[in-house]
Amino acid sequence: MTRISISGRIDLPPLEHAGAVISIHDPGEGRPHELGGLSLPVLDLVFHDTEDDGDALDHLPERWHLEQVARFLAGLPIQDPEFSLHVHCFAGVSRSTAVASFVLASLAPKLTDAQVVRQVLAARPQAVPNWLLLNHADELLGRKLHRAWVKQAGRYS
Repeated sequence: MTRISISGRIDLPPLEHAGAVISIHDPGEGRPHELGGLSLPVLDLVFHDTEDDGDALDHLPERWHLEQVARFLAGLPIQDPEFSLHVHCFAGVSRSTAVASFVLASLAPKLTDAQVVRQVLAARPQAVPNWLLLNHADELLGRKLHRAWVKQAGRYS
């Protein structure tokens, strides 16, 4: 199974051995400079880390962002056990961990939602996934990731 690592911008690890990167940032922010010289596939996702759909100025995380992730994954050698994917956002806590939850649930559908939560927490113990993205993931995949995060990790309670 594909190995997944998660970070923020300030603790971005060396990525020369990564197979691909999902880079999540705010509108107008752009990729970290560490990604500039790498010759590997990078998916840029641009939206605010918000869970409030009442602020007209925010670029909300939308379902189509996760559909982009699914298309990106489809073009990668994810069946290769040596393949690794790195997901990062500004702090490595909310957007990236929600996207990593979606990726794991997509790539390993036999994993229970609780197992997905445990794997993300193993990769990023401070994870508090963006609940709006989790809800989109649940809709797309027919899962209960949001509920599992509440139950397994006590998040959002």
